[in-house]
Amino acid sequence: MKLIRRRRPSLKTALGITKVKRNIARTTGIPTTKSGRKRKFLNTITGGLFGKYERTRADVNRPFKFLKQATSGCLVSVLGSITILILLILSLF
Repeated sequence: MKLIRRRRPSLKTALGITKVKRNIARTTGIPTTKSGRKRKFLNTITGGLFGKYERTRADVNRPFKFLKQATSGCLVSVLGSITILILLILSLF
């Protein structure tokens, strides 16, 4: 653990509430956040189909996730992604 922190801890962290909530969530298997409880509930009802739906929806929103981000000054990666986009557009027509 670091001795000098870069930022001030919140009141909940200082009192240990965050650690207690995390331990409760780990031991019971029930998330403490509203979105986590909703996700777990829908996955248990649908047998995991809700999670598959969420992942496919995320893949549709990020079709080029497998490509690395272009760094500044790297002309080859920028031209490569532009070429892929042009080929995809041409294949649609």
